[in-house]
Amino acid sequence: MKIAVVTATFPPYQSGMGNSAYEIARFLASQNEVMVFTPEYENAEAENFASLPYEIKYLKPFLQFGLGAFIPSLYQELKDFDVIYLHYPFYGTAEIIWLYKILHPRKNLVIHFHMDTPNLAWHTKILSWPLKLVKNNLMKRADKIISASLDYVAHSSINDVWKKYPTKFVEVPFGVHLDKFHVLPYDIVELQELRYKLGIKKGERVVLFVGALDEAHSFKGVDNLIKAIVKLLNVKLLIIGDGDRRQKYENLTKELKIEKNVIFTGRVSDEYLVKYYNLADIFVLPSVDKSEAFGIVLIEAMACGVPVMASDLPGVRSVFANGVQGITVAPDSARHLQKKLEEYLRYPQKRLKMGRAARELVERKYDWRKIGYKLNQVIK
Repeated sequence: MKIAVVTATFPPYQSGMGNSAYEIARFLASQNEVMVFTPEYENAEAENFASLPYEIKYLKPFLQFGLGAFIPSLYQELKDFDVIYLHYPFYGTAEIIWLYKILHPRKNLVIHFHMDTPNLAWHTKILSWPLKLVKNNLMKRADKIISASLDYVAHSSINDVWKKYPTKFVEVPFGVHLDKFHVLPYDIVELQELRYKLGIKKGERVVLFVGALDEAHSFKGVDNLIKAIVKLLNVKLLIIGDGDRRQKYENLTKELKIEKNVIFTGRVSDEYLVKYYNLADIFVLPSVDKSEAFGIVLIEAMACGVPVMASDLPGVRSVFANGVQGITVAPDSARHLQKKLEEYLRYPQKRLKMGRAARELVERKYDWRKIGYKLNQVIK
């Protein structure tokens, strides 16, 4: 089959949706002919994708605000494909696919529902208004709707569609490459050198966050995480990622007089990211609202044998079992996050037990090879 994958974001832009679109297209291409359609943006073709088993076509938007883009030229591009695979949300372009499906009802439409977006920037809201009018109708017209968590769907803006058409929905979690993200021995030279480079002293515990630090990802709750470590002793907070809010977060550490305890590394390649994960005593995803629906970084950390702490949000809370592989915390509460971190860090033996359970869960449930097989079965 010929499959058109349509996504608002794609590497090198740092986002969970773009990264998952990259991986999903790769697995679909193992059994199908795949082309990815994504907006043309600055440095879009800087990444070397020559070895990928599918083609990427960057389309020039007629109108673009933030991560939303109106791309009328996509309509004609879709005519030669058997399946349209839309990564949702895609403000400004999902409407084009809705219109295409109305006029070509036999065309197979698969929607990968990633998340709701309750706190859009004002400029992206402009492009989101038309989609609000047609969203439920778009979902009803879809042949299949894939989500990483039906728990999230049940609490989302499309829960009415889910209740009325439950057979349309399929739960397929995101995955991780187990050969890329894995457990490293604590005392290997590479980790010792990294600790020295980062200024992590013997006996200091490491709390880790990985994610984009831009306005589009302000829901990640990085400010709450920074506030939560103010009173923690012998702790270093590593923040991996970059974006237009990084300076704001750095200024916050100075205001709280903890700049020596917080390390901003910028972006880190996957090759080195596995080492940073292995440095951590715990990984934290302190997202504040349902803009966070899963958290691929959670399963990357767990694959490295690191326990996780994440907000008790629909979708996110279903990634792991509370008290087994990780700990859930109240969303948007720096005080509760601080309390849970203090409790966890008080008992170092938890790191080994929960970390082992985390790796076992990932091997059982989140291996990309198993996820890729399931995706291809859904498309068939």
